[in-house]
Amino acid sequence: MDAKIWNFLSRFFDAGSDSFRQIDEIHEAELTQSNLIEFELHFTELVELMERAQHYGPAVGAAAKYLSIKQNLSASYQDLRPFLIAYIRFDVEDERVGLRTLGKGTDAFEAIWVAENLQSFINSEDVFFRDRVARAYDAIRDYTEHLYCLLETRV
Repeated sequence: MDAKIWNFLSRFFDAGSDSFRQIDEIHEAELTQSNLIEFELHFTELVELMERAQHYGPAVGAAAKYLSIKQNLSASYQDLRPFLIAYIRFDVEDERVGLRTLGKGTDAFEAIWVAENLQSFINSEDVFFRDRVARAYDAIRDYTEHLYCLLETRV
């Protein structure tokens, strides 16, 4: 192979490897953003269900829906937790909820859906629920903003 062609190809592929990494980072940020949006939709659905149950009692089918959304959120949160944890304002009461119910500390998100079932949540009369939800939404908002800025500067 001619030396000129070899140099051209090696420069092309060396430059390309950096570009591929950036594209991978962009793709990963977009995928994370997509997962975060889906997580937030399910999270909002769960919070609204819990708020209605707290005020009016559980509606027909609410207990099964709570368990379904809780399982879904728990699973998707495992992938997002390493990122969201950086944006959560911690409160010792969140940890206490987990210690009382699971025997281990929880963060704001986990403390929201820690109740085994909807009736347990209602019976707990959780006075910190609204504050916990607000801190969780703040973390989602701040991490969403971070991803948005990351994607804006990478494009």
